[in-house]
Amino acid sequence: MGYLLLHSGQGSAKRLLRRVSECTGVETLGPAASQDVVIRWGSGSGDDRAAEYVLNSKQALVNTATRQRMLRILKLNGVYTPSIQMEGQAELPRDVMLDSRARVKIIRWYRVPVFDLQPLGVFRADAKDVWLVGGAQGSQDRFKEVPFDEDVYATRAVRMAIRCHRALGLDFGLALVGITARDRTICLHVNPAPPLQGRLLDLFGQALGRFITRDRAEERDWQEQGRNSRRFRMGTDLEFMLRGANGSMVLASKFLPRRGRVGCDDLSIRHDGKRFPIAEVRPDPAATPEELVANIRSTLNEGMGLMHSRTVQWLAGSMPFARYSLGGHIHYSDLPFSARLVKALDTYVGFPIMMIEAKRTAVQRRPKYGFLGDIRFKAHGGFEYRTPGSWLVSPEVAMAVLALGYLVAVHYRDLRTDLFQRPLKQQQFYRADKSELFAEFQRVWREIEATSTYQQYRNELRLIPEMVQQGIDWNEAVDIRTAWDLSMPAAPARKAKRTPKSRSS
Repeated sequence: MGYLLLHSGQGSAKRLLRRVSECTGVETLGPAASQDVVIRWGSGSGDDRAAEYVLNSKQALVNTATRQRMLRILKLNGVYTPSIQMEGQAELPRDVMLDSRARVKIIRWYRVPVFDLQPLGVFRADAKDVWLVGGAQGSQDRFKEVPFDEDVYATRAVRMAIRCHRALGLDFGLALVGITARDRTICLHVNPAPPLQGRLLDLFGQALGRFITRDRAEERDWQEQGRNSRRFRMGTDLEFMLRGANGSMVLASKFLPRRGRVGCDDLSIRHDGKRFPIAEVRPDPAATPEELVANIRSTLNEGMGLMHSRTVQWLAGSMPFARYSLGGHIHYSDLPFSARLVKALDTYVGFPIMMIEAKRTAVQRRPKYGFLGDIRFKAHGGFEYRTPGSWLVSPEVAMAVLALGYLVAVHYRDLRTDLFQRPLKQQQFYRADKSELFAEFQRVWREIEATSTYQQYRNELRLIPEMVQQGIDWNEAVDIRTAWDLSMPAAPARKAKRTPKSRSS
């Protein structure tokens, strides 16, 4: 397997090639590349199907060919952006001002270089003006590198950069992110082949070298030891809400502590830090889906000991109450993170789960929450995949989801379809157009069935295609205590009524 940097003669590409000797520079893509990994440095030459794997696919470059198209795709994915019409006129949110020279006024702005959907650094500019046209997007010497965790704004800029790259189908590039006067994070631009000099050249050179080393080692291990050789662990945090007998929302903080295996999500009403509406179960991680489902059940039983009310229902799904979105986050540890893995999770996990979610609430939840490529790195290592709604609705659905998440983690190098490179498919996903996506689901599911791990979990996984083919959504109205057959708290004993004595007695 070779690694080819496909370029159009840019100086940045040539400088990068001098840094990474394991990579070969080419300006055309021929049949000989069928066993190679291709890194497109802004070049749309050739056909992606001629390569083993492609970073920054041809479609991703099409998505970023014009700034107008780029902004439309980002907006489709729920990203806050300026909107510039084709004729160059400004049509911007009220908190972003644009003068006749297309200058956006913001509080602070960042450059975030990304490679393999991982941030390489954070650069903050002290100046408050960003030039968006005429090729003047700010010289590098106006930026200074800051720590990833310098403050909440740097953290938000990094998350925005990764989100934008995934929305555009990019594996690498350079994102320009701003913070507005109203404290909103806005994406201004993403460059799929940024000019490389100085520190940026160092960062991209090191990242490309690490990618090649890791990719070679991973492929060698899998060839020699088989796909099941890697040992990783899965975990989850699953959100649910409480509904009273009169149908109104009951605060989770009425019963639960903030922390612990059963507690409250960090979201509080009006950010008061006191009233928390969303409950969360945090079972211990496990090495297999079966063990993790058992841990979920154990944690739910622990929750039963904290909430004794029979009249308060426990509801999961996407959005049991308006404006409160729920997630079913799948955690992975000891599993190398990569853009290839995220693409596989979107196509082979997030997409099939969407096909069984309740359509109305799934549409309400996205794309603000549960967008494509919604991942978050964890302080303890590993990451969580946050695209699915809360699949706590039943043990059968939970087992199917975790078996699917396990299968994709084992076989993601074999599962090569990236369904959501094209904006049309993204739009269908966010609209939950299940009929329009049915043929795509069948194709994706055939690829899942072709894996060796599918046979291990065939009985558990078949629930998903059966629900899709019959047009059945998961039931968000059912009390999950009933669905999981948890022991309901005993009803309080009623005091016997005393019979009044008759007057004659």
